[in-house]
Amino acid sequence: MVYLLWLSLCLLCLSLHSLLTTSSPYPNSSTQLCHEGERYAMLEFKNNLAIDDWNFDCASWGQVPYAKTASWKAAGSDCCQWDGVTCNPLTGHVVGLDLSCGKLQGTIPMNSTLFTLRHLRSLNLAFNDFSPSRISPEFGRFQRLKRLNLSNCFFTGKVPLTIAQLPQLASLDLSQHLFSALEMPDFNVIVRNLTGLRELYLDSVNVTSEATTLLSLTNLSSLMALSLSRCNFFGPLPNLLDGEVPSWLFNLPSLKMLYLANNQFSGQLTIIEDVASNNTTRLEYIDLSGNMTQGSIPNSIFELVSLVFLNLSSNNLSGVIELDMFCKLKNLTHLNLSHNGLSVLTKSSSTISSNVAACPRLEILRCSSCNITEFPDFLRTLENLIDLDLSNNKIHGDIPKWAKDIGKDSLSYLNLSGNFLTGGLDLQWTNLQFIDLHSNMFEGPVPIPPPFTIVLLASNNNFVGEIPTAICTLDSLQILDLSYNSLSGEIPRCFKNATSPLSVLDLRSNKLHGTLPSSFGEYCSLQTLALNGNQLGGQLPPSLLSCQELEVLDVGNNNFKGTFPYWLGSLPELIVLILRSNSFHGNVGTSKGKYLFSKLHVFDISNNSFNSTLPSSFLHCFKDMMNSIKNRGELKYLGQYYYEDSVTLKVKGYNLKFVRIPTVITTIDVSNNQLKGEIPEVIGDLVSLWWLNLAQNNFIGRIPPSLASLSELESLDLSSNKLAGQIPEELASLTSLEFFNVSQNRLVGPIPQGQQFATFENNSYLGNLRLCGNPLSKKCGDDEAPSQPPLRMVQDGSDFEYEGPFGWTIVRIGYGCGTTIGLVAGYYIVIVRNPVWLLRLARRLKNASN
Repeated sequence: MVYLLWLSLCLLCLSLHSLLTTSSPYPNSSTQLCHEGERYAMLEFKNNLAIDDWNFDCASWGQVPYAKTASWKAAGSDCCQWDGVTCNPLTGHVVGLDLSCGKLQGTIPMNSTLFTLRHLRSLNLAFNDFSPSRISPEFGRFQRLKRLNLSNCFFTGKVPLTIAQLPQLASLDLSQHLFSALEMPDFNVIVRNLTGLRELYLDSVNVTSEATTLLSLTNLSSLMALSLSRCNFFGPLPNLLDGEVPSWLFNLPSLKMLYLANNQFSGQLTIIEDVASNNTTRLEYIDLSGNMTQGSIPNSIFELVSLVFLNLSSNNLSGVIELDMFCKLKNLTHLNLSHNGLSVLTKSSSTISSNVAACPRLEILRCSSCNITEFPDFLRTLENLIDLDLSNNKIHGDIPKWAKDIGKDSLSYLNLSGNFLTGGLDLQWTNLQFIDLHSNMFEGPVPIPPPFTIVLLASNNNFVGEIPTAICTLDSLQILDLSYNSLSGEIPRCFKNATSPLSVLDLRSNKLHGTLPSSFGEYCSLQTLALNGNQLGGQLPPSLLSCQELEVLDVGNNNFKGTFPYWLGSLPELIVLILRSNSFHGNVGTSKGKYLFSKLHVFDISNNSFNSTLPSSFLHCFKDMMNSIKNRGELKYLGQYYYEDSVTLKVKGYNLKFVRIPTVITTIDVSNNQLKGEIPEVIGDLVSLWWLNLAQNNFIGRIPPSLASLSELESLDLSSNKLAGQIPEELASLTSLEFFNVSQNRLVGPIPQGQQFATFENNSYLGNLRLCGNPLSKKCGDDEAPSQPPLRMVQDGSDFEYEGPFGWTIVRIGYGCGTTIGLVAGYYIVIVRNPVWLLRLARRLKNASN
């Protein structure tokens, strides 16, 4: 009996096993999980796209780009095991596809097999390049989709209405890069239908709707995260969001994150009072930066006890705020009040005692341009601080001794620039990576940076002594700027052995002497080498050829000697070459080797002793100068995120300092040498030239009519040569020409009339006794040469300032015995006795930026 019972149990187990292996939804082998139709669909999708090595900025989002589809094989593989693919374990259908940062490039047409994956619940194609695709209406076929991420995919055109037909969608991210061409004119319709949304990200999507359409968001009762930065809502300013910040946005019952940065919201922050009175508010993240909100910060903001992140920077806020009041927000980790009209008090007048005024979780504090006059007391309590920015304030005196305990083991970003700090400096924070001390009054030796330093900006201080050799041991150092100090001695020889990825070395305007190390640059990754305004001598070492990434080489105003370093033309990325005011001599270029300099935009060898001709073959190598500015795309600046290259050029009689170097600027300055022969006709092929200065040489012959091809030319200085013949009539076609000087030559005949030539005065033609016509009093056909008016000196003593509305400032700065005008990134219009051409130059740079 027992045996029969045991046998029955065995048969039952065998039956159950047979049932499970034949009809269970869980396959017994991995290959059965993959549906053949879905495998085929994904392989076809893959085969219609290419792999692009561009990284799509994935690193800034914490992802490593790699070709996920490389693991997708046609034969014998389970598609559920492919990278980026998720399957339902019960049915084997593909329910998730994550190809973000997958290096994909190509288009997604309407008949793409991607749209046959009907079971998808999550689709993430972010950070790939699908230009010039439009978002296909076929995305509306994914009826089960809950998450859709098409951010930073370079889509163009309109977002299709079919997106609104995804009934289960909970997360939608269509955010794009800054120069997005993606539009959503049907914002109201789309958002109104997606009532289940919990996350909505539309940064840089051109909504082109009235601000009132935002009322459609009130239907989204489950919305937790809303990001509408740079959304281009309709308003009086083109492509900007206009109107007050609507208070109802803060009262969405589930809302935790609200990002409305970089629009043009106006009004006051009194809406926060309404939010604070709502005890159910869950807001943790508020970003209203880059708007036009006004008035003071209401005290009710301190009742938003859940706040973790608050960014009110770059608005028009005013009034007085006590910094330690924010310590009432015990969960706050990020606070940014920078660039307003606020006066931030650093010592409390309230009833909060010093032992209560602590912000235990604060990790990021940015209070740039907040009228702070001393180090905030409550910084003493910030043991976990990672990021501290007190730049552009009014802090005087020494850094307090207790400051060394601020984020002692955590601080990685420190910006104290633009204050009035004095005394010596000891950088004791062991984990500092970014250090900005520029434009203070620090004294003594250059401080030794901590071992993990990546960026050290210490220009415009009073540091003295030699450059510490310990800097050579910093394995992570990328940017070192010690310019405009009083450093002496030689450039440390240890730089030749440095293994750091140093890309910027700026030592301008110090008192350094000696030579460049003969093996300088042996392990070179430099992009900028700026040594202008020192007492360096000797010859440039050929080892600079190791710096194959070099874009800016500025050794002007030193004592370098030797012949023209033609071998620098082998540097493939060189854009700016400044050798001015040294002791170079001999031929420009050489018959040996091949001329390159193909990317050069700025070529300045003025104030040397070159005495050859200016070879046509040499100029013919300036290939980038032969490309029209219109073909260069958007306005860009040389330099990196933390450092922008600057340069001083002589333009129209002034030393013009560009604190940022726009790539549209193209100039040749060979003035004040002993160059001879005729002006090469090939200069007329350099069609992107803005400024051409051949003055104070020994050029002979005629002015080449080919110069009329330089349609972008603003300044042409041919003065103090031995040029003869007539001024070519063709030059009257140069409509951009604002400065023209042919004085002190041997020119004859009539001066061209009309266009820009009607604006030039007598000074442009002095010393050419046989010229005639306006503006000279001598009429053509008169035999008697009238007396010449006295030469009017350039206004080196004039004071003027111009601040452009698009981020330039033109200022007069003392530089040697002349005048330097600086173009500085930054502010708004102020004009004090400035020449018209400077305004036009600023306007032209603005137009280039547009």
